[in-house]
Amino acid sequence: MRVKQDNYLMTARAVQIGLGLILAFWLLVLAANGQTSAESLIAQTAATNVSTPVWQNYQGVKIGTTADEVRDKLGKPKISDKDGYYYEINDDESAQIRLDADKKVRVIAVTYSSKNQNAPEFAAVFGKDVIVEPAADGRIYKLIRYPTAGFWLAYNRTAGDKPITTITMQKMRQTASK
Repeated sequence: MRVKQDNYLMTARAVQIGLGLILAFWLLVLAANGQTSAESLIAQTAATNVSTPVWQNYQGVKIGTTADEVRDKLGKPKISDKDGYYYEINDDESAQIRLDADKKVRVIAVTYSSKNQNAPEFAAVFGKDVIVEPAADGRIYKLIRYPTAGFWLAYNRTAGDKPITTITMQKMRQTASK
C-alpha cells in the first residue's frame, strides 16, 4: 500500500511540475505577444508616416506578379510546385516566391546568408526616415504594414559578426467594406 501511495505522490508531483512549466511557457508567450503587439503598434504608426515602402520588389518581382512573369524575371527555379518557387540566386542568396489561387505572387521571402555582403541594410528596405531599434545583441526585426500598397514588409537580421538577413513581403488580406 505504501508503494502505491508513493507512486501516486510522485505522479502528482510530476503533474504539478508539468503544469507549472506549461503555465510558465504560456506566461512567456503572453508576455512576448504583448511586446509584439506594442512593436506592431509602433510599426503601424511608422507606416502612417511612411505610406510608400522603399523596397517594393525583388529583381522586378512584386506582389501580384504572375507566375509566368516570375519565371521570365528569375529564370527556372531550383524547386517548383503548384504553390510557388524556390530560387538559389547564388551561394549566399535565396528567394522563395509563394503564389495565390490565381497564380499571382502573394509572398516574397529573400534570405541573404552571413557571407553575402550585398544584403540590403535596414534603410534600403524601409527608408532613412524609419527608426531602427536593434536589440541589445544587435539583431533587428521590424514589420510595417502598407495598406495603400496592399502588403506588409518585414526585415529580420540576426546578431553577430556574420548575420543572416531575411526580407519578407506579403500581400495583406482584403477585408470586406461595410
